Amino acid sequence: MAPLGLLLGLLAGAPADAAPVQIANVTASGTKVSDDNGKYDPKHVTDGKQQAFWVEGGEGSGLGSWVQLNFAAPTNVTGLRIWNGSWYSYDFWERHSRVKEVELEFSDGTKQKMDLQNEKRMEEITLPKAVQAEWVKVKIKSVYSGNTFNDTGISEIQVLDDKPNAHVPVAAWTSSSVYPEDADGNYQAVNVQDGLADSVWCEGDAGDGIGQWIQADFGASRSVSKLKWINGNAASFALFMKGNRASGVTLTFSDGSTETLTELKSSIRHTEVSFPAHTTSSVKIAFDGISKGKEFNDLCLSEAYFYE
Repeated sequence: MAPLGLLLGLLAGAPADAAPVQIANVTASGTKVSDDNGKYDPKHVTDGKQQAFWVEGGEGSGLGSWVQLNFAAPTNVTGLRIWNGSWYSYDFWERHSRVKEVELEFSDGTKQKMDLQNEKRMEEITLPKAVQAEWVKVKIKSVYSGNTFNDTGISEIQVLDDKPNAHVPVAAWTSSSVYPEDADGNYQAVNVQDGLADSVWCEGDAGDGIGQWIQADFGASRSVSKLKWINGNAASFALFMKGNRASGVTLTFSDGSTETLTELKSSIRHTEVSFPAHTTSSVKIAFDGISKGKEFNDLCLSEAYFYE
């Protein structure tokens, strides 16, 4: 068994911002029967939402249970990202058991055991050597016990290959303010690029979001000409309609030049906005106009990516 810390930073030839692999389907050894709290299908580990999760259907805490991700095509796997536990809320995460020791088994017979941390945060697992495979099986070997339920859950899994993402990689996200962490989780700026629609950045100002900003720092000069984002809180359609969305923004580049974007679409899905190309090491998105939500006076973004 390899401690997770020994595997971080040893990515076998993969870029720092590796692209998630396309998953054809997901199977599992078993699944907890649906109840008043919802369904626990294995497909939830690849649905792009942290609040929907798979729960094993084995005896006790599910030792030996597994979920298998079948790839759309043979893939050179370099690592995985795991949202370990039931991320519906902090309460759910603490109540359900979490995976402690996990075994990764690949279609070529390769196996790798490692320990996960008992923390509600995404963990990136880096394989010591890339594996050419058609699927990966994630098996529960031991758990951190929940304080109420004996069932073990996993909210999301992303498989990484050795190809870079199509979007411009971001070294750091910063923002003018952040909504305070609550029982549902945190609202940090980095959430806009985690691939999860229900993990969001929300500004924490007393107003409606006008004048607030979020900034992408690339760490080097890059050409950018398009923004692809989910403008609002896409955790659900109800939350999307309740919260504020941007109707106008000003993009400020590292040389001080700007572009003003108006009449922005309000959609729970990804939308794209094009602008004249700029070579820059950063882009600040400042919010000039707001589409008011029905209940909350906070501006949120679910996802944001820049492209050349």
